[in-house]
Amino acid sequence: MRASVPFADDAARPRAPRRARCGAIIALAIVALAMAAAAPLGAQQFVVVPRVQPEARVEVGIARQASVLAMAGVNVPAGTYVRVGAALGAGAVWTSGAAQATTRADVTLRFLLDPFGENRWGPYAGGGLTVRRDGWARPAAGVLFVLGVEGRRGRRWTPSVEAGLGEGARLGVVLRRARANGR
Repeated sequence: MRASVPFADDAARPRAPRRARCGAIIALAIVALAMAAAAPLGAQQFVVVPRVQPEARVEVGIARQASVLAMAGVNVPAGTYVRVGAALGAGAVWTSGAAQATTRADVTLRFLLDPFGENRWGPYAGGGLTVRRDGWARPAAGVLFVLGVEGRRGRRWTPSVEAGLGEGARLGVVLRRARANGR
């Protein structure tokens, strides 16, 4: 084995004391952590308030028979772009030339393309589950798909038009309580 011979440069170079090196490493670590924990920018400070948003809707549906329903429901934000909604409704369905009572319940997830209300129109798409019962017949459940567009927010209500597929095709007019910020 050969013994290592120190170079002449190593002997001439002064070494920093051990404490100074530890202090420099700690200072570098603090600076790196401070840079990693960046402060949010102004555009990132939009806060979604999980407020319950009531809604009222009137829908015309065509399944095996034509129907008209009045529904009431609520929506709650599940994030910046997603709303979870539930609605119950009752109305009339025409079967064999006579009107019968019909009921329906929907649970939906809507994805908003303009959650901040920056544009006049706010399109959205969603899906969920629907259960419909016509007269005394057994309830029929199905998957629900919706496409809609919300209009300009008013003082108290925001109008919306919605088309859907689920236990038949449907077209509805919706009024949702206006949010203080966004849709």
